[in-house]
Formats: sequence, C-alpha cells, structure tokens
Amino acid sequence: MPEYKTEPIVVPVNSGILPEGERNRRVALTSFAGLQPPPQVPRHTVVCYECGQLTEVPAAALSAKCSACNAHLKMTDVTLKPGAQRLTVRTLGDVTVQSGAVLSQVTVVCRHCYVNGRASGSYQCSGNMEVSCSNRMEGPVQADKLVVDRAVNLILTQGATVGVLEVCGRVTGRIVARESVILRRGAELIGTCYSPSLKREPGAVHRGEWHNEVPS
Repeated sequence: MPEYKTEPIVVPVNSGILPEGERNRRVALTSFAGLQPPPQVPRHTVVCYECGQLTEVPAAALSAKCSACNAHLKMTDVTLKPGAQRLTVRTLGDVTVQSGAVLSQVTVVCRHCYVNGRASGSYQCSGNMEVSCSNRMEGPVQADKLVVDRAVNLILTQGATVGVLEVCGRVTGRIVARESVILRRGAELIGTCYSPSLKREPGAVHRGEWHNEVPS
C-alpha cells in the first residue's frame, strides 16, 4: 500500500514590504502633503544708529539686530516728560518731548522727533524734526527735514544740517540744507546759510551770507 505524505498548505500573506520605488513615492507624498510656504514677515530698511549701514528689520518688531554690526536696535517710540531722568535716547522709533518739559544735555537719535517742550542738546533724526517751542539747542542738529513752527524762536549754537529747512518762526544759526530752505510769510532766518535753493514768501527775511554750494 503506497505511503501518503501530507504537504503543508502555504497561504500567501502580504509582508508589508513595498518595492523601493513605491515606498519612496509614498514617503514623499506624506512628507510634503498639506504643507504651505511660511508666511512672509513684513520688513523695512532702516539705518543702523551704531554703524550707519542699511539693514532690514521686521516692521512690527520692538527691537532687532543690525545685520552689519550685530548691534541691538530699539524700535519703540519714546516720550520725554517733564522731569524726565532719561536724557539719552537711541531708537529707530519716534521721540516726543512733551509740552512743559525743561531738559538740558539731551542726546537724541531717532526717526521723527517732535519737540513740544524745552530740551537743549543734540538731535540726529533720520526723518523729520518739528520744533513747536522756543529752544536754545547747545548741540548739533541733523534731520531730513526741520520744521520750525510759527512764534518759535530757535537758536542753534552749533548749527543744523538738514535736507530741507522750513521756517515759520525765527531761526538763528548756521544752516546747511542739501535741498532747499523755505521761509514762510513773516519768517526770519539769521546766520550763514548753504543751500542750492531758497523759497521766500512775502514778508520773510534772511539776514546773513548765502552760499549756493553745500560744503562736503
């Protein structure tokens, strides 16, 4: 009688191992599916008040680092109140001197500056500077545009270097204006002035030497 031997039944199963190409394709799909590009943070270009170089900073940041010299840059607005003890301000924001303040030996580096009180010192503004209170500035003044309001008597003992000077009141001192000087009706400018352009309304007066060439 013949001998019968049972053969084991082999049931094919899925081992879970995929071909390399298919595995790579699935990994790529699951790795990048649904990802969106990161949002672009609004930025603007400023001048570093430490090294003078242009640098890009986040528009909404309160502080940043200069990409050229790594200096810590403050970007907040500052208000100098009557009796303020903080007399040195360096910021990329705006500075306001409150009405009623009487300060001396102030050193300000900022964007725009609004001088509504008495604050003698030096000012370096990358933007506009508006003076609405009579002052005697014992330090140099620099601004892209300097505006002196009506009924204001501004004495600049070390002069001012600006892009545009607009006078509605009275200014005494040496002026270097790279673009122009504008004397509104009834304004008075006393002192040597260097500027390629003078716009003078009726009743405005300039007393002093005038030079069309701006010194380098």
